[in-house]
Amino acid sequence: MPENGKSNSQRVLHLATLATRAWVIVSVLLVLASTIQVLAQPLQTSQPPSPLQPAQNASPRDSLQSFLRNTDALIALWRVKAPIREQKLYLRAAVESFNFEDTPYASSTSEQIERLLLAREILARTVLPPFDTIPNQADVAATGLTSWTVPGTDLRMTRIEAGRDAGDFKFDPITIEELELDYRRSRELPRLDGAQDAYQEYSLKPDIHGITEDLIANRLRGVRTTSPRDTLEAFMFNMNAAYAIATRAEAALDAVPPAISLQKARELQMDADDHLLQATSVFDLSEIPDVLRRDTGTESALLLKEILDRMPLPRLDAIPDAADLSGLAPEQAYRWRLPGTRIEIERLQSGPNAGNFLFDSASVEILLESYDALKDLPYRTDSTLTLADFRSSNATPGFYEFYISTPGYLVPSTHVLGEIVERLPGFLSVLVSGQTLWQWLGLVLTLIVLAAACWVVFKIVDGAALRFPGLITSWVAITAPLLAAYFVHLATGFVDNDINFTGIELSYLLFGAGVLELAFYVWAVWRLFNAVGTTILASPTMSGRGFDTSLIRLLSGILAVIASVGVAVFGLERLGVDIVPLLAGLGVGGLAVALAIRPTLENLISGLILFTDKPVRVGDFCTFGDTSGTVEDVGIRSTQIRGLDRALVSVPNAKFVDMELINWARCDKMLIKTTIGLRYETSDDQLRFVLVRLREMLHAHPKIDNETIRVRFSNYGDSSLDIAVRVYALTNDWNEFHAIREDVFLRIKAIIEASGTGFAFPSQTLYMAQDDGLNEDLSARADEEVAAWRRSGTLPFPRLTPDRMKALDGTLDYPPEGSSESAQARARDTQAAEPLSDPEWAPKKEPA
Repeated sequence: MPENGKSNSQRVLHLATLATRAWVIVSVLLVLASTIQVLAQPLQTSQPPSPLQPAQNASPRDSLQSFLRNTDALIALWRVKAPIREQKLYLRAAVESFNFEDTPYASSTSEQIERLLLAREILARTVLPPFDTIPNQADVAATGLTSWTVPGTDLRMTRIEAGRDAGDFKFDPITIEELELDYRRSRELPRLDGAQDAYQEYSLKPDIHGITEDLIANRLRGVRTTSPRDTLEAFMFNMNAAYAIATRAEAALDAVPPAISLQKARELQMDADDHLLQATSVFDLSEIPDVLRRDTGTESALLLKEILDRMPLPRLDAIPDAADLSGLAPEQAYRWRLPGTRIEIERLQSGPNAGNFLFDSASVEILLESYDALKDLPYRTDSTLTLADFRSSNATPGFYEFYISTPGYLVPSTHVLGEIVERLPGFLSVLVSGQTLWQWLGLVLTLIVLAAACWVVFKIVDGAALRFPGLITSWVAITAPLLAAYFVHLATGFVDNDINFTGIELSYLLFGAGVLELAFYVWAVWRLFNAVGTTILASPTMSGRGFDTSLIRLLSGILAVIASVGVAVFGLERLGVDIVPLLAGLGVGGLAVALAIRPTLENLISGLILFTDKPVRVGDFCTFGDTSGTVEDVGIRSTQIRGLDRALVSVPNAKFVDMELINWARCDKMLIKTTIGLRYETSDDQLRFVLVRLREMLHAHPKIDNETIRVRFSNYGDSSLDIAVRVYALTNDWNEFHAIREDVFLRIKAIIEASGTGFAFPSQTLYMAQDDGLNEDLSARADEEVAAWRRSGTLPFPRLTPDRMKALDGTLDYPPEGSSESAQARARDTQAAEPLSDPEWAPKKEPA
């Protein structure tokens, strides 16, 4: 019995095993038949999908069949290099099975193609159920189905509830986001149809899909940071790529003989640099000074990679992706922390990276501290059990230590300095305060060469300026500080990029070099404005003295100070100096200084007022208060005036500008004003005779303005009959004015004497002799002439007739006949002229 029982049991087990195997074989054959049928359909279809007819996605069955049919047709056409217009029809139809609207791939064709191929490869490795078991439109209508998941996977189709695709079943955003992760987990499985992996084929032939968004992003040094998962994956991939490329190139170049050329090694180094630069873009460096930003980003990337290489990576599906965070409002903040650390990825709310997920500034600050705490731990190995499915999760052992102890090239052997360092004694590679001995030695040598170069430049340029002072050398002098600043820039770049200083020592070095370079630029700005001022003063229109000259010097100095402060503020801000407290301190200090030098500022402002109003110019003769003199200089603080006694009077500008100024140099004509006193014995007609003859003489005088002649019997004085004479001499030359006035006075004396009367004396005289009286003949003659005027109706009172004035105009000889100036008609100025202003500034007489 036991044997029979055992035989029956074995027989049952054997039958069960055969049944199971038969079921598996049948299932595989069904799947293969279904797959072959699906693959064959596109090639047998006579008509491609219509561009005007929407895809059939009203049920999970329709959507899945449409996706498989159109994707397989697209792959087949792509492999035979069919026309693009044919491929586009199938691509459009296949895309309709995916809800890309709530994913980062909505506007990226290349990304959508990759997602299609990923989904197809996952399904090609999955045993699909018979299509008649997948819900169709009737099942959906009967059950109210809203979602369906492909059996054996987490690929889920969800019904669209609203919008233009309402009622369609499409792979939802979360499924689309997880496709790459699902593919990585299943890519080791064989395709059930035995065909080639289309996704791998597509990825390995970038020339097939042309210029893609990924290519553009790589060229622009950008990575996708639309979620914490994207950010961490992009960082890991680019760091591993940089390390792999650099180590492979270095090993090939160091081989004997070299396995690659130097040019090829340098190209590989550029590729590695690009990947490293892209890795640095996942950090928020907005609070890092501009001058330190690149170095801080590189060191942060290397430190973070060292930390990640020593810890178990989190499960990729546990890190939020774009689909998980699609419900976040645009202004809503979000943080994700790397498990077991204080390192966080933050969604930035402002700035050029607003909306991107980056490692925040606080994490950047603690990276070195975190690395120091973990650097004694071993690197993660392939044998470590991990559930992480990163695109690239390899460790990069020694990457940071390699970087800080070698020249600043990922492939050192491609540069001369790298070859030199490789041949140095081993003790020079010992780290001292974060840098190797050879790096400290290189710094010292660089500083010596820099100091020597700057000294030579200033010695040559400033020596030439002292030896050949002038306009050209004032401009050449600008080159000295500019060249020195350029040398500092070159030296800083050499120490930073080639000698490769790192850490806090580099921060101090860059700050000090930045301050020195900034000082040279400020010096150059100062010399620039000095050269501009010198150029203006060298103009022929500038006299080299006077207020315009002083103002040019003053304004050039003020502008130099303003520009220098602006350059200094800009430079200090780039160096990370908080300029707000600095500016506040300068404001308070400036107020205190302004109060202390108030009188000086008053004079300075008054000098500017003198320049804008221009009441006087250098060379003008003026009167202010009780003092008259010629302006010799208008300075920043005071005005210099040469008085009539030849003493030099210095008047503060603040006082001078408030005084009543009489500028004689601005006269277009000069006033001759006097009062003539005639004796009381003068008869009326004699008085009329004198008045007429005076008016005639003045109208006839070529140097007297006819329009302003006024000769009137004006007053009965205490001892005289007063005649007021007021006329304008046509000159603005001081010496000529006195000569004209002298001539007029001599002619007045002759007229008085010819009239028979005489000048009254303002005194009381007791005559004891017999008075001879007036000249009766002359008196009679004057009386007769006035009587003739009266009889003929030409008595010239109250004024001469216009015809008479016209006839008399300029008929007198001036200078008078017989004078030395009359004999020298064309060169009457025998003595130096004493003009009251520059002749070109003298007002021109209006033509008649």
